[in-house]
Amino acid sequence: MNFMTYGGWSFSYPELLLGSNPPQLAGVYAIQVINPTWKPLPYEPIYFAESDDLASVGLGADHPAFDRWCVHPGLREGGHLYVSYLWLPRGEEFREQVERTLIARYRPICNGVSRESTRSGSAISSPG
Repeated sequence: MNFMTYGGWSFSYPELLLGSNPPQLAGVYAIQVINPTWKPLPYEPIYFAESDDLASVGLGADHPAFDRWCVHPGLREGGHLYVSYLWLPRGEEFREQVERTLIARYRPICNGVSRESTRSGSAISSPG
């Protein structure tokens, strides 16, 4: 399998976040951790967001949710963060709709309790 499927959308196969080279394309990204109980592959999404340029997102320590990703229990005992990309150039409104749908379906802990787009800033509040 060369891809991940979330909500019927085909994301790129997970790669280590710190070694990732995001494409200069519009899309949605998923931050993941290894979870052996997650099926069909053990990559549990902990954060979804969208961008009009995935390469400019800044998925390192300067990302607003980076600290939340790093304290996730999946990183204990040497775990790593992974990222997958969904190329989706159909416009900001459509990407935000896909993002909200994925957040509502999977309820990733690092998006908090909001179902709003991360672009508005409301989904990057602390989990409740």
